[in-house]
Parts: sequence; structure tokens; C-alpha cells
Amino acid sequence: MIDIYDSEAIVKVYRLLNKKCDAIDKFISNHALYFGPCTAEYGAVDVCNNIIDLMERKNQLINLKIIVDNAIKSLSEQDKKVLYIKMNYKISMAELCGVLNLKERTAFRRIEKAYENLAEALNKSKYVYKLLKLLNEEEWLSSVKYEVKERKLAYRGKELSY
Repeated sequence: MIDIYDSEAIVKVYRLLNKKCDAIDKFISNHALYFGPCTAEYGAVDVCNNIIDLMERKNQLINLKIIVDNAIKSLSEQDKKVLYIKMNYKISMAELCGVLNLKERTAFRRIEKAYENLAEALNKSKYVYKLLKLLNEEEWLSSVKYEVKERKLAYRGKELSY
């Protein structure tokens, strides 16, 4: 099932999804137009297969965005606001506190709650297994999740040692 680490990783990569899709389009365009003369090792069939694979990846990224958008629509206005800010802007906690008009600890709890609620909404989605498959197959998504988990566990370890 989707956990809080997955939901935070998804929020972190959300703004990159359009950029990744655009990069895939550009690569496909250049690859198809300028792949050069075919050789015995790399022919037109290989070019077509690469393009098909890339289009399937792009389709998966678009599906990820749609699934996340639908899950966010089901959340409270407060959660939507927090996640929208986290997905679209790189701002410090102090700036986020100013935008949300909250104290730092309250803002931190509000963000954590929004991630939890997003994970819950994603788990209720009929596409949860498709989403889990994508999170596990896309190495860059897995690495973001790993970084999120390591950072949170390290922070909680510090918190417990006080």
C-alpha cells in the first residue's frame, strides 16, 4: 500500500512530471528524425522499439499525474493548499509558515497530515496497484522515496534522542 513516504515522494516529483514528458517528446523527435543510418546492430526496428518504450513511459507518467490530481481533489481545502504549495514551489519552512499563517511546529504537523491524507486517498483509488507498480519500476521515483524515508527516519532519530 501507499505510505507517507510514497506520498511525499510523489509530491516532490509532481512538478517534474511535465518536464520529463517534454524531455521524452524531444528525445523521441530527435531520435526519430536523426537516428542516422541503420546498421546491422541497430536498425529501424530498434528505433521503433525505443520510441514505443519511451511513449509507454510517458503514458505512465501522465497516468501518475492524473491519479495524483484525482486523489488531491478528494482532500480537504487545507490539505489541497498545503500540497499545492509543496508541489509547485520550492520554499523554506519559514516562508511556508508565512503563507499558511502558522507556527513552524503546526505547519510541520499540517504538512505531515496532508501527506497522510494523500496516501489514504491514493490507497482508496482503484489505480493503487498501477501506482505501486510505477513507483517500483521507475528508478528515479524509487530513489526519491528512499531519500525521503532516510531523511524522515534520521530526523525522527534525532527527535527521539533529545
